[in-house]
Amino acid sequence: MGVLQARREAASRRIKKAGVSQEEREFPIFFCVFLQNPLTKQPSRVMNSEITTDWRAVMQKSTLPQGVRKLKAWAEKGALAFDLPIQRASGQWSLLQKSLLIHSMLAEYPIPPLYFIKCRTEEGGAQYQALDGKQRCTGIFEFIDGGYALHASTPPVAIDGFTFDLANMGFEDLSEECRDAILGFRFTIYALEDATDGEIEEAFARLNASTPLTLIQKARTEMGTELAGWTKEMTQYPFFTQGVSLTLAQARRESELEILLQSMLLMDAKDEGYNYKAISMGEVMKYCRGIRNGYTGQRKSVIQCCVEYLSDAFTEKHRFLKKSNAPMAFVMADMAMGQGIPPEGFREFIDYFGEHVSPAYEANMGSGNIKRAKTEGRLLAIYDGMREYFNIPDGAAGYPVYVGGLAGSQPEKAQEAEKQEESNVESGRAEEGKPEESQTAAERDG
Repeated sequence: MGVLQARREAASRRIKKAGVSQEEREFPIFFCVFLQNPLTKQPSRVMNSEITTDWRAVMQKSTLPQGVRKLKAWAEKGALAFDLPIQRASGQWSLLQKSLLIHSMLAEYPIPPLYFIKCRTEEGGAQYQALDGKQRCTGIFEFIDGGYALHASTPPVAIDGFTFDLANMGFEDLSEECRDAILGFRFTIYALEDATDGEIEEAFARLNASTPLTLIQKARTEMGTELAGWTKEMTQYPFFTQGVSLTLAQARRESELEILLQSMLLMDAKDEGYNYKAISMGEVMKYCRGIRNGYTGQRKSVIQCCVEYLSDAFTEKHRFLKKSNAPMAFVMADMAMGQGIPPEGFREFIDYFGEHVSPAYEANMGSGNIKRAKTEGRLLAIYDGMREYFNIPDGAAGYPVYVGGLAGSQPEKAQEAEKQEESNVESGRAEEGKPEESQTAAERDG
């Protein structure tokens, strides 16, 4: 029996128990009443159009004292379901979100309550349907079943005076104390019974009141559903989940997707002459609009090859691969593959370059590092470092920039063309009397 049918039959039983006749249920009752106005103390006439009669029982809310181990057992035998039609599909949470939930359970951070709908089966047993908490429950069950390892940015946790690492660990890799704490964890759970479909829909809407989308979340809508799904797959590779060195705040902002999109933009600039002014989120949004319904399978293959190569090279967090450096390493990885350099050899180069950052690279860091001139200055500097490290003849691997239609041009010509372009832009602004756009704090942070 379905959940909705079970609720309808329960409502029918309550109506019979209340002693309401079939005629009373089918025909409206016309009446008017007088209520006292609390301000004027005078009677106010209220017609039946303003008051409705409803013979069903009022929605009941009770607590459900059960731990994760019991909830998982219920789900496995079908007593707890996650297929409410108005629910989102499973798998909506990122790896970081799921990992921080596990951390919150162990570190005793506040976690919002779960809400279940309760109904009775034909046999008289209880059956529950998740109204709010589907992503939390399925994410925890997936982790216990070995479905994923925790994100590289997951902080350690202290239990009974002992500190335990969680980053990059699967459930079976955790200490016995951590595993027991997860299985024994009790959410605050509310069970709703005798609720109508309308009340369930309204409760769901209120529990899931939307918050404003961030720019990176808006980028998904700009690129379209198909590309959003594909980029999500790419960011699940170890390079992004384990190799890139993100702060916890950056990981919460989904900076791994921003790095991927910046890298795709720079790869299109290198290979196809895509014109851009910066790698800021504003420019990334513009880029996403441009590739919607037009990003070819060939370009996807190029990007995926780079992601797989980098995932083989970096299996743990690398301190050079910060947010501003990772897109540079991405472009270099493509050039390294072209020279037949194996992943471990490329990682050794990044190790070396990270310890001996060139003055040219340093000069293009800091304020304004997302602008095109500084971005390509870093690309050229790390390219020179890789060429010298592997003894690659100048030009043999091509160049990491493509400026003003100068495909494969010498870096000096590329920089000269960039300076000329900037000069033309400045002249145009002066003629129009328009001040140059100021850079936002978010863009300066890069």
